[in-house]
Amino acid sequence: MANTILKSLYAENFASFAEQVVFTTEIDPSKKEHLDNTFGVEDTRFNKVSFLYGANGSGKTFFCKILREIQRLLMFSPLTATNNAEFLALPQFKGLDAPVRPFAFGTEYQDRPTFFGIDMVLDGVTYHYEFGVRGKAIESEVLTKKYRRTEKLLERTSPSHKDITVRSELKDFENAKYRVKEEALCLPVAALHNNELASKIVTAIRNIQVVSMTAARIAPVHAKESFSEERLRKYLAILQKADPTLRNISVSLEEQEVGRQKVDVDDFENREIIAMKTVVGINTVHTIDEDGTSTEGAPISFFADESLGTVKLFTALPYLFNVLESGGVLVVDELENGLHLSLAKEIISLFTNERTNPNNAQLICTSHQPLLLDGNYRRDQVWVAHKDSHGKCQLQRMSEYKTPRAKVNLTNRIIEGALGCNPELFFDNNT
Repeated sequence: MANTILKSLYAENFASFAEQVVFTTEIDPSKKEHLDNTFGVEDTRFNKVSFLYGANGSGKTFFCKILREIQRLLMFSPLTATNNAEFLALPQFKGLDAPVRPFAFGTEYQDRPTFFGIDMVLDGVTYHYEFGVRGKAIESEVLTKKYRRTEKLLERTSPSHKDITVRSELKDFENAKYRVKEEALCLPVAALHNNELASKIVTAIRNIQVVSMTAARIAPVHAKESFSEERLRKYLAILQKADPTLRNISVSLEEQEVGRQKVDVDDFENREIIAMKTVVGINTVHTIDEDGTSTEGAPISFFADESLGTVKLFTALPYLFNVLESGGVLVVDELENGLHLSLAKEIISLFTNERTNPNNAQLICTSHQPLLLDGNYRRDQVWVAHKDSHGKCQLQRMSEYKTPRAKVNLTNRIIEGALGCNPELFFDNNT
């Protein structure tokens, strides 16, 4: 699998974003500070870590949901081939068929399409994928490839499959275009029909991990690899620094099928979509002192009896190791939530350090904690979300300030409310 580099992300008329917002990890080449925080592909350099700050309700979480929404539509589109409402009603697929939410605070936006876009670099080739959706109907879809020159591989101009044009590596999907329903994206349906490039791009996007540290526990990803014996030894060594009485962690995995459905009644290959879920059970063993002698106590239920901070750290570790060991992209909403500041900063340093991040994995995190930036970071690593009086959220990059580097302290700029990222005082009239 190719290492995925997230170059840019776009959204327009989605949730709290009325006008187009554009986020990029591509560096500002005019800024020469701390190039060790970046990595290069061909003639372009990217940030290893990007920060997004903002007041409560400024759009940070909705920024993370841009990727989640793209991934949801990529997952839902192949399921439309089943024509089976009961299958889509299974708990595994709850909410997958929901309409896309346009900007919520302006009636003139309700009848406009929502647009999403993502730019990625895979094996040195840049792919731009964007689509427009109104409610549930896909109104436009474009895929371009840039390697020395730009080539349009997919173009769609209406919900109808008749208005889909495929070229080059997608050309073998031409005779199967009729399978693309009005509510389905073409690219994941082409992947379902074993088009190599479509599978590569869809897999790359779906493998971008988006997690929220505000959740009490985080669902496992690639459970067998994440909880292998080697991984558990690494996790245990980390957790023992926080809890020296911890002696062992045991994990049980149970695969459960939650549903299956044939792709199509006239599919002679009899392909099926099979929905599975992994149930993870975790127990920990601690030492107990008995008359000055340490002995191992009985296993305890991890999620029920360990501290919330320990649970959050443990359930986040698989995501960190997965992306650091193989490359890719990890998006974390409120990285410092439930974690000590020094631990959150240590997680960030894992990505900026070449030894612990040999594959140039990327971390994108939202935060309220300005002290995370107390270190050597670039101005173009820092983004700020802010909302105007009409409820419209925008993103702005700290490097847009023209202040000379020597006079910039990023932590102080956040504390001072740079770009309006700090909330108005809530209680000043009541204290």
